[in-house]
Order: sequence, then C-alpha cells, then structure tokens
Amino acid sequence: MTRFRILYLAADAVDAFRSKTPSKPPFVLRRSHYQAGPEVDAESSYGLWHTLRAQSEAGKPGSPRPIGVGDALAAPGSLLLCNYWGFDAAEWFNGGECDGCAADDSTGTGRSAQQPRSDA
Repeated sequence: MTRFRILYLAADAVDAFRSKTPSKPPFVLRRSHYQAGPEVDAESSYGLWHTLRAQSEAGKPGSPRPIGVGDALAAPGSLLLCNYWGFDAAEWFNGGECDGCAADDSTGTGRSAQQPRSDA
C-alpha cells in the first residue's frame, strides 16, 4: 500500500488548467494552485481514483471528494497529475521541496489558503 496525499486544484485555477494546450510529462504544477486534502492508503493511483469515485456514487458519508481532472496525488518520491487520459508524472514549479511544509510532511505538498473546486 502507498500513502497518497490528495491535492485538490483550487477553483480559480480550473479554467486555466482546462484551457492549457497538452504538453509532455513531467507536468509543472504551482503549489499556490493546490490545497492539500486528506492522506489515503491505496494500492495505486488508479485504485484510489476508482475507490473514491465508487464511494461518491454510493453516497458514503465522510469520504474524500473524488479525484478530478487537474487534481494531483503526492506520495513519497512522486507527484502525479490527474489528466483527461489518466495519471502522469508531475513536478513542482521551481523544483525542490516545499518551503512551507510541516517537518513531518514527506510529500512536499505544502498548504494553500485557496479553496479547492467543489465540482467532481
């Protein structure tokens, strides 16, 4: 099992993401466009995507919001972007680790004051 931190794309960044011309991985993400969500254990990124989608469709209370296009998953040593066609490698703009991360945050995800988008 891998522990993933869900990173939700902020509502004000969704239109910009959707209007971008597709490029080749690794995709460059800006920390300010993401808000850290919960940490969840899963076998794979696709397994997590499927589980959250199924929980949402079943109306399971307390489940994290499903992962949508533009959202990202961070795991120790990797960052994945959910695109229209699946998950692709990503990296943070300016590289390196997140300056504002807690000492125990091994994912390098940081925090943002922006709100995640509410649509799935």
